[in-house]
Amino acid sequence: MSTDLFYALNMDIYNELKIKMNDYWETLVLSIPKITIAVLVLCIFAFIAISVSRIIRKRWQKRAENVLVMNFIIRLLKSIIIIFGIILALNTLGFTNLAGGLLAGAGAGAIILGFAFKEIGENFLAGILLLFDRPFNIGDTVTIQGNMGKIVALNFRTTHLKAGNGADIFIPNAAIIKNELFNHTQDGMLRSDFLIGIEYSADIQTAQELIKKTINEHPEVINDNETLINIREFGPSVLLAIEFWTNTLDYKITASQTKMEVMRSVKNALMQNGYKLPAGYTEMKIRDSISVNNEPTI
Repeated sequence: MSTDLFYALNMDIYNELKIKMNDYWETLVLSIPKITIAVLVLCIFAFIAISVSRIIRKRWQKRAENVLVMNFIIRLLKSIIIIFGIILALNTLGFTNLAGGLLAGAGAGAIILGFAFKEIGENFLAGILLLFDRPFNIGDTVTIQGNMGKIVALNFRTTHLKAGNGADIFIPNAAIIKNELFNHTQDGMLRSDFLIGIEYSADIQTAQELIKKTINEHPEVINDNETLINIREFGPSVLLAIEFWTNTLDYKITASQTKMEVMRSVKNALMQNGYKLPAGYTEMKIRDSISVNNEPTI
């Protein structure tokens, strides 16, 4: 009797499960047109987002003064179009209340997410402030919190730097707003300096004129700003402090390369014109006559 009852219960469960599976299947079959339309809507909006981004990039790229602003706006516009497509797809599937709830609750959701993801929201807003402040552009060489590198991109949350050793550095946008930022290439020029010593018997004024002429002949040296050659100090030699301005649109290559070439040219020019470049030495003077008292040692 118990076996028959157990078998009957299993059959009831099986029949009920079968009926539900059939209902789900019929619902799925009936929903295929809606699902297809929803997928098409998503594909269309994704295509629109990509197309609009390409059109804006193509038309603005040549005229845009700040590429970072253009890239940030393109990403933001693309995200808005795709989100709108998702909401419309949900509405097509029959989730009207859900889609309406997403729109109606956007304000409250933004507040809740703001508390839940405070850091993300802070970095996003900092990114927008950086767009308006424009302390750098793509390709600029900057130093942020001791990290020196070339600006690659301004993202929603971070700023991407490429360090000189090839490392990729991602700095939160909020950290850039709160800390000092050194832009080495924004105005296209940077002051370089070095020291060189000449012997005391040399004509300092003539040496200064020769050094200045040699430096200004370099094509990457900016002659609009005066090249300065001043006496730093008198030591083992007359130490000259040399300051000049170089083109720094590409800091990694131009600034360091120009300084090296200028230093080599100055050294060669001085030596070719008979100037000696003494290294550090100690001068000892020995008197001709030395008096020694031979007193007995106790």
